[in-house]
Amino acid sequence: MGLFESFKPSEADIITNKKTGVVYVADFPQGSGKYISVVEDSEGEIPDLDIKISSRIQLRITYLTNNEKISGVEISKVTGDKVEKINFSTLDFERILQLLNLFSELDLKAITNKTLVLNESIIGNPYEMNRFLQLVASDPEGKQKMSEVAKNYGLIKIGDIDDIVQKKEAVNLFSRILNDENEFKAYKYEIKVGKDEEVWQKFFSNNSWILGSDFVEILDERRLDVDDITDYLLKSFDGFVDIVELKLPSASFWTTEIIPKCELTKATMQCNRYILQTERRINDLEFSKKVKNTPIVKPRITLIYGRSNNWIDVHREAYRVLNSSYSNLNIITYDHLLERAKRLTGPSCIKETVADTGDNFIDAENLPF
Repeated sequence: MGLFESFKPSEADIITNKKTGVVYVADFPQGSGKYISVVEDSEGEIPDLDIKISSRIQLRITYLTNNEKISGVEISKVTGDKVEKINFSTLDFERILQLLNLFSELDLKAITNKTLVLNESIIGNPYEMNRFLQLVASDPEGKQKMSEVAKNYGLIKIGDIDDIVQKKEAVNLFSRILNDENEFKAYKYEIKVGKDEEVWQKFFSNNSWILGSDFVEILDERRLDVDDITDYLLKSFDGFVDIVELKLPSASFWTTEIIPKCELTKATMQCNRYILQTERRINDLEFSKKVKNTPIVKPRITLIYGRSNNWIDVHREAYRVLNSSYSNLNIITYDHLLERAKRLTGPSCIKETVADTGDNFIDAENLPF
């Protein structure tokens, strides 16, 4: 017996002597399963001492007859008498096959040149696209690459993503300080102001985009004359001076008869006076310098006043009629501003569906309050 054992072939000999492309099947000793293997030559010849022996790779699958499934996978590479092995569970190997298939389809030259590759199936699958973007963003260079792609294709500018995030945070803050008194007090303490009006002045100064697309710049000057100081003088998108006046969200809007309260009437009278005083400064060179030489022609004023979250249809109709009675004055509530800001920063960025009340502000009759 010992004599025959001395001539027992090694595993390397067995694999080397197998024919390539032939599927070999061997039963387990207990008959509960089979080993299924196939051997292929690697490309080229590898010198081993003075003899050239082709390197061979064997893939062997362990198949359990009772369960009718593959339970294990082994890959063996033979070079001379040296055998290198890698063992996988079935689950691991299935995933590896998927990855190998993916690599076989990829443009590796493009990848090595750091060109972003998108699989067509990912484009049509929002879930897979989200996973892909998260994967790219997790790479230290991923965010930069995404920005480069967006910039090169004219999709977004560098910094736009951060800008969107900041706007969403501003909308969340707006909602909190508008609807929660404790949040309002905490924000007031944080920005170190004394009056409630100053809280809103500070907030809108930091987030002027919420005031509307009509305005491109808040001007430094606020004083119209000795007695009149408005909240904001702004440069409109068409290049002229306009005005924004703030009252508190707590300001009363309607009487029980759905008539503007005297406080609202007083505020509108104040706005009309601001328009008059601004027009009187048309030829004032000193004032012109303070507003960066922005011309004054028929200035318009936006009054941000009160709330509309508890309005019903009759209030919305009255609001529509009220605003239609003014030519250079537009009244908008804090809830209107908040709703528009949410739409502008929402998933679909609904801009075109926002109705126009004369100055690109939201029409209350299209909103749920």
